[in-house]
Amino acid sequence: MRILIKNATIINSDKKEEADILLVKGKIEKVAKKINEKADKIIEAKGKTVFPGFIDMHVHLRTPGREDEEDISSGSMAAAKGGFTKIFCMPNTNPAIDNESCAKWIAEEGRRVGKTDVYPIGAISKARAGKELTEFVALRRAGCLSLSDDGTAIKDSLLLRRALEYSKMSETLIISHCEDTSLSNKGSMREGAISSKYGISAIPDIAESTIVSRDIQLAQFLRVPIHLAHISTAKSVDIIRRAKKQGVKVTAETAPHYFILSADDVEKNAFDSNFKVNPPLGDEKDIEAIKKALKDGTIDCIATDHAPHSKAEKELPFENAPFGFIGLEFAFSLIYTHLVVKGVLSIEDISKKLSFNPAQILGLKGCGKVEEGFCADLVIVDLDKKWEVRHKEIVSKSKNTPFLGAKLNGVVETTIYNGKIVYNSKNES
Repeated sequence: MRILIKNATIINSDKKEEADILLVKGKIEKVAKKINEKADKIIEAKGKTVFPGFIDMHVHLRTPGREDEEDISSGSMAAAKGGFTKIFCMPNTNPAIDNESCAKWIAEEGRRVGKTDVYPIGAISKARAGKELTEFVALRRAGCLSLSDDGTAIKDSLLLRRALEYSKMSETLIISHCEDTSLSNKGSMREGAISSKYGISAIPDIAESTIVSRDIQLAQFLRVPIHLAHISTAKSVDIIRRAKKQGVKVTAETAPHYFILSADDVEKNAFDSNFKVNPPLGDEKDIEAIKKALKDGTIDCIATDHAPHSKAEKELPFENAPFGFIGLEFAFSLIYTHLVVKGVLSIEDISKKLSFNPAQILGLKGCGKVEEGFCADLVIVDLDKKWEVRHKEIVSKSKNTPFLGAKLNGVVETTIYNGKIVYNSKNES
């Protein structure tokens, strides 16, 4: 199918330009001021903004094991609605994605659904138990570009050393969940004045930063890349910034809630479990540190940490409820509203944090830019349109989010994946 996008404002990580875009057989064939070639479909994009397809390095699809909360089909639809054309699903499932056959099935199911590329992230250790390494080469063969025991840090430093060494040989990226569980000690929110006031079991910020420091030192010692998931604290940011200046091959992500919400919001919302997340929401100092780190490049990309949970689970008391909430459908608008509209980041920075940098970190060639010869994964956005997050309009199976009722700027109107329109806001395809 030939799709011609006319009069678009194209946003790449390094520039903004006005041009037409011709898509042919899953590739961007031409980008030029005026394209007059025949096409099966013409999309008029005057006044609209076109980004390269977004890439989410950190998604939970709950498959296998909890398909009542999310599955590959519903998760792919949520991704398409949010403008994500590639998503990477974490292995803390039941059973864990710790073998070739499971990883291969997930990738194949993603292709069958056909709304976004679904990349399985294999477990670092068998059953994510932190005792014995998985078969890295077999997982790579099944389509795992990265490995993680997300939800649990690797406690054994020697095991992590071996994992980093084997990751280089198998050409896989280690993604670290940075949490010292002896310090977090089954806490429910960030340690501070509010946790003390209400006697809530709490997690100190050093539970994250101590593991950040350890993992960076191992990566530096071995001269191997490492990626740090969901960075949330000012202390972690300082450590990562110093490491980058020293030339350590470390990259990092954060999530929208870490530059929007704080522990104060937990109290303001009467300890609604939809505000419970791990790492926990910090304070204003952490929020400002995350924003500065995004601006200066210390934090490379923004992921959603999309974490679906059933209504029954999230209606439990705060300390008993599970961590996490969904984010695929709102991420772009949250980032645009809270970072670009407020002057923290440029519009090009969205393209960098959601498309270009994730593609570079994960070794996805020919992706992350609107450029001739690159994959035909595009997102068409109306930046002037405003919308409200409503329960009934969420396409994810689970509806757990602290952003219900939020009024946001910027609407994803069309998502094109592999040269095909997989989402259009007019018909919710």
